[in-house]
Amino acid sequence: MAFLGPSQPGVLLREGLVALEHGQLAQARRDLEQARSADPNNAYISSSLAEVYLRMHEAKLAGQAARNAERLGGSNPVIAHALAMYYSEAGDAAHAATLEARYAESPRADANALSRAASFYLEAGDTQNAVTLAQKAIARQSSPANEDLLGRALEAEGKLAEAAPHLEAAWQANKIDPQIAFDWAQLLFRKPDFQAGASVIEPALAVHPKDPQLVLALGVARYGERRFDDAIAAFLKVIDIDPTIPQPYVFLARMLEQAGPRLAEITRADEKWAAANPRNAKAQSTLAVALLAADPTSARGAMLLQKSIELDPGDWQPHYELGVLFERERKYAEAAAELNRAIQIDPKQPMPHYHLGRVYDRLGQADRAAAEREIHRKLTAPGTGGGMQ
Repeated sequence: MAFLGPSQPGVLLREGLVALEHGQLAQARRDLEQARSADPNNAYISSSLAEVYLRMHEAKLAGQAARNAERLGGSNPVIAHALAMYYSEAGDAAHAATLEARYAESPRADANALSRAASFYLEAGDTQNAVTLAQKAIARQSSPANEDLLGRALEAEGKLAEAAPHLEAAWQANKIDPQIAFDWAQLLFRKPDFQAGASVIEPALAVHPKDPQLVLALGVARYGERRFDDAIAAFLKVIDIDPTIPQPYVFLARMLEQAGPRLAEITRADEKWAAANPRNAKAQSTLAVALLAADPTSARGAMLLQKSIELDPGDWQPHYELGVLFERERKYAEAAAELNRAIQIDPKQPMPHYHLGRVYDRLGQADRAAAEREIHRKLTAPGTGGGMQ
């Protein structure tokens, strides 16, 4: 074996990083493994190997290399930053946040380090640290992106009134940024103010007409405004742009009574989604309700509802849809059982209570019927949001 000179690990490290940058993973792995053999206590080599192993889908080796790098040099801000990027890609946002915050507080940090750390904390659900670092990020560098970040962190913490000025300020400063427009519109939808949300989405959408998130948001706005034809058109456009996004299928399933001549188009989209995702319960139930909208006696629709329940018994909606189907078929005992299951899963949904009241009437259980009608009345009273379900 050839003798490795004192500079050889550095040469191998540089060559490995160049190979990694160009996506030459096998070459990067060889160079970096040789560098580690020559210099086993070099934390930067181990952190670089963690990235290589991650991209090669060797999770166990990647985790070992990352832990070794942190043990050897986790106090070094540059190593902490490299590992933060690794843990972010590996799906461990909480660990990424801790390491990036360490880097952000160091003199070697770049201008966006605090923002990245805050974003990682927000992704991890640690809203308190996300807010704190986002505030520091704005103090260090005021920008629309940082205003938006602080607004999202405050919104996630439940402080909607405090979040609104930051999200609006970000949008006023950059009305065509798709993420900023989407974030401000989302808060407006929560008020709910769908008309204002639409006016926020439209300028960004004019510049980014094929951004699926913006088109989806416009569809939600039109749905909230009860402009169902426009909402259907927007959701079908989202599916055309990216058929893997689930939300448009779910929204379309709520508007089948308003679909008119577009029901066949919606059903074709649902067919493709269900076929591409045979283990996805929502995809099966969404196709089921479309089939039953076209033919209330559809045996395939009933079968798909049963399949959806088998795949995910904890979803209220297939139980509800099956209960309505049994009610239509005058199988009232079976209908009551399914509707009660839907209510047990999510008692705040108004329509299962409405149909259960009707079923109890058919079963001669007047007291139970009256109780369900009263629950439905309360859930759909103005201000409860029940009408949007």
